[in-house]
Amino acid sequence: MIMTKNFFRRGCCCASLLIASCGFAAEHFFTPPELPFIIEPKEQISTLTISTGPVEAAQQLINSARPTKSNAVLVIHVSGKLIVGSTPLRLGSRMCLILDNGASITAAANATAKSLVQIEDAEFVSISSGSSERGVLDGQGVALTGITVGGCGKVNMDDVSIRGCSVGAISYTGRDAAAVNDAGSFTRCFVQDCGNGLVATQTAGFMCLDNEFRNNRGAAVTMTSQRSVIAGNDFIRNKTGVVSASERGVVARNFFDGNKSAIKLKAASAGNLVNGNRSRGPAGELLVGGKNNEIFGNDLLASAQTIPGSENNLFVNNAGLNLEMATPLPNFFNPPTFNNPHSNNVIVPGMGRFDLTILGATNRYQPADLAAAQEGLQKARVEHSSDVVVLRLQGNFVSHQPAGLEIPANTCVILDGSIRADPGTARDPVYGKGEPITQVVRLSPQGHCSFSGGTLDGGHQVSHGISATNECIALIEGVSIKGAVRDGIRTKGRESVCPLFINGCTIADSGGRGIWLHVAGNVHTIGNTCVGNQQDGIDVDAHANDCNVLFNICNGNRRHGVFIEEAVTNNLVFGNLLLGNNRSGIHVWNEEVVGNTGPNIIAANLCRGNVKGVSVGGRAGDRTAGGNFFFNNVCVGNRDLNLVSGNSHATNNYFSQLVIVGGAEKSGGAFNQANLIFNAPVSQ
Repeated sequence: MIMTKNFFRRGCCCASLLIASCGFAAEHFFTPPELPFIIEPKEQISTLTISTGPVEAAQQLINSARPTKSNAVLVIHVSGKLIVGSTPLRLGSRMCLILDNGASITAAANATAKSLVQIEDAEFVSISSGSSERGVLDGQGVALTGITVGGCGKVNMDDVSIRGCSVGAISYTGRDAAAVNDAGSFTRCFVQDCGNGLVATQTAGFMCLDNEFRNNRGAAVTMTSQRSVIAGNDFIRNKTGVVSASERGVVARNFFDGNKSAIKLKAASAGNLVNGNRSRGPAGELLVGGKNNEIFGNDLLASAQTIPGSENNLFVNNAGLNLEMATPLPNFFNPPTFNNPHSNNVIVPGMGRFDLTILGATNRYQPADLAAAQEGLQKARVEHSSDVVVLRLQGNFVSHQPAGLEIPANTCVILDGSIRADPGTARDPVYGKGEPITQVVRLSPQGHCSFSGGTLDGGHQVSHGISATNECIALIEGVSIKGAVRDGIRTKGRESVCPLFINGCTIADSGGRGIWLHVAGNVHTIGNTCVGNQQDGIDVDAHANDCNVLFNICNGNRRHGVFIEEAVTNNLVFGNLLLGNNRSGIHVWNEEVVGNTGPNIIAANLCRGNVKGVSVGGRAGDRTAGGNFFFNNVCVGNRDLNLVSGNSHATNNYFSQLVIVGGAEKSGGAFNQANLIFNAPVSQ
């Protein structure tokens, strides 16, 4: 019953998501893990219970019970109140500390220890709570830190309450700033009335999910972590919500209320995506420094400022932010879309706006020729060269040109109707290498452009619904695409200079993939639905890098829900729903490209009803898939195996906090011991 509740939480009809959509709380992503073992199937587990008393006495019991065998795990239950005076409670490798119901670790009034709990030079360590009530770490206002983690990897902290620590709640220093397969996590915790909250540095891939930070005097979260994820958290009345000096991290779907500053991207931050964050009232300032950061699709009532010296940061379609009044004026793209057809004069700084409406046919069986619309658009583009042209296509159109509708630079198209491709060619033509690419819509080769709304029907005659292969800052939003001979949306060869946002689209019945990220960088696919395509729902392919696949639904595709393949690196697949696909929900693989598929992060996805849930492998010694981080993926009810953790060419992958129901047989998992697993015990 617990698992069913959490699975519905991840679906579109769950209560928490309905609340989040109204702006009152963050959406949640963490599911309590379930696996028959903690680190490996044949491990030995020792259990120790400690009651009320001084930490020094508890430490003696822990030291005496420390496992002597390398594969043994010590599970420590604290059932009462431990008092910290001059020394913290120290944990070592392969130790799992559980604060049972009503248990606490509390600072004495005259405590001189620098922290309540200390973890140094260790791995496979966890701190969590009992089954129904959060354990408490109480600093009592003393100048100390709740938990210090130094020179460690693979440390998970879940479902504890940390309060009254006047220095900070958590100080986490990892041991490898680049290794996502050594990542730590901080989930479902409550941090209140501390100095700083969580400070994480010298680590990669850190997961900060579903926590509540309230009334902290400093920064609730300070993150310096490549490819970190800060998602599903509530930030209430802190001095600052999030301070990030990370590279290529994601700050997504958090809730902010009453902070002095909501988010600050420091000068060292680079390539971060800030998406889908919300507030009900004033969230606090949004301060953006660093370079190449992208702030997309947030609904924050906040003032926004760029920090002097920042470079090439971009704001796209953020509700509540008054960017036109910011000093200095930031770089932004605010296109009118089908769902938000605003009348703001400034879409791109330094350019005016010209609106054009072209009517098609009201009868979808007798559509108007798109050629006239193309001609009208080109004419407006020439006559209004200093403006952004906003074209509204209303009604139904047919494209007889293999190139389809070609969108020029600095143009926003809103489709209220449909475009069907009928270039007069045979249905489902066989593709020949080197032949011209055909599509219903082709995005601009430069500048800014957007396409939103309506239905694009490839008619099984053109290769793609939308081709987005050129170097323009672009948004594709709320488009329904069907009947492409090959791929619904194609991004082949798109370099990472300019971002592409694919948001809220539905792609069905393609002869290939729904969305193809091929030799592409800086493409963000967010909240799309890919259903019934003949290959993958979303394919991250062939050296693609720095792409984010977030909150999508991939259902009933003939191959994989999400395919991560052919030496792609530094991509994040997070919070997706993968259902009923004919191979794996998520497959990480390398077949043909010499190199490694990794490092990538695959986290908080739900795989159900596929042939396999999550699988990873490589074809040969020079075509591998290693160094990836799989965190808190839920794999249940898949028809063959819920998890295939790798073959001989997929090593050093790290799996943590999984939900895998069943043993090592059918519907369970096939575990390759060349990879690492840590499923720390947590409250359900």
